[in-house]
Amino acid sequence: TLWRKHCWINQISLPTQDIKSYYKKNYTAYNVCKDVISLINSIYNMKTNIAKVEYPETFAQKIRKIFNYDNTLYAKALEQELYFVMNKYTFEHTVYNPLRGRRPIQPPEVPIEQYLNETIEKTSQNCDLCNYQNMTAIDSLGRMENRYAYSAANAFKFDQWHSMFMPKQHDITKLTFEELKDIFTLAWKWFQTVHKQSSSHRFPTLLWDSLPHGGASQVHPHIHATLHSDHYYGQFESIRFASERYYREYINISKHGKKNFFRTIQDIHMAFNLTISFNGITVLIPITSRKEYDIIVLAENFDERFIKVIYQIIQGYFNKLKQFSFSSCLYLPPLSPNQDDSGLTPVYYRIIPRGQISSLLSEISSLDLLSIHNVNKLPADLFAEIITWFQEI
Repeated sequence: TLWRKHCWINQISLPTQDIKSYYKKNYTAYNVCKDVISLINSIYNMKTNIAKVEYPETFAQKIRKIFNYDNTLYAKALEQELYFVMNKYTFEHTVYNPLRGRRPIQPPEVPIEQYLNETIEKTSQNCDLCNYQNMTAIDSLGRMENRYAYSAANAFKFDQWHSMFMPKQHDITKLTFEELKDIFTLAWKWFQTVHKQSSSHRFPTLLWDSLPHGGASQVHPHIHATLHSDHYYGQFESIRFASERYYREYINISKHGKKNFFRTIQDIHMAFNLTISFNGITVLIPITSRKEYDIIVLAENFDERFIKVIYQIIQGYFNKLKQFSFSSCLYLPPLSPNQDDSGLTPVYYRIIPRGQISSLLSEISSLDLLSIHNVNKLPADLFAEIITWFQEI
């Protein structure tokens, strides 16, 4: 693009410190450079801090060994670069320290795939969701079912309209695209049926946690579906409201026009070479990631092509990362949108890994829950990996 040709010289890191390190010498001569930088600054604050460390000689030897006696890496350990990125509208806040990703991590006592196979086999013998006709609840709409999937009411709800959608397949690693498509097809049918019965319920949400380490109560795959009234749930409503506020702040600025928050985020990530697009569907590595391999998908329509992208991401998690536990959300635009729906959202999917399934260690801490998200790989490095997961759609 013209941006990369005339403006951006450092395509590995993010422009968090001295602009001379990131932009070409005469970048101010080109309008495209000024326009893109203005877009970046309209949403994000970025900075770099240097954290200096001193090691006693005995401990220094251990640190050198971790870095395979690479003097350049050891020098970076003494003066660590911390990259901070904050979204000024949603207040999502991430700090990157690539050196933390090089810390030694003790391998699990039981190999991941052995633990997974044993867990799936053991739980399949007495699985309520496999015996769904007798061991799952039904909501007032009755049970919905197709070739590969079915619905069940959640026995302990967290919303008035709250159901679950499951494949008949117990083993998540064997889930096919057709099975996943059937799950989402049923969920969409349920959303429409609920909305027809109660038109005030307009905000569709799908939540999917994989395996107990990822927060799931059952090993059998299951997706929660809810249709809320008035607005989305708080976490996503804060993003939708940010979209509305951004739109209103820029509506009267001729240079920006009526800016769409999600389109701007997509354009910024495209400038940083962190997106892959499939004709109306955009996959991106967010620069305010919550964990390594945090992935967002934005789209105009919720259709079979979109489901195919989700399926390929999940297969990438399984086959490339050996990452079988995850948490994900899918937010769909309001049903029967009206004039009050300022700051409308696209179809929005996000998936975040939840650590190794057999590990006793938690993948989250007070950092993630109560302060700032800590990520140990730079977005460009993560994107270079995930781009290989996708086939043409």
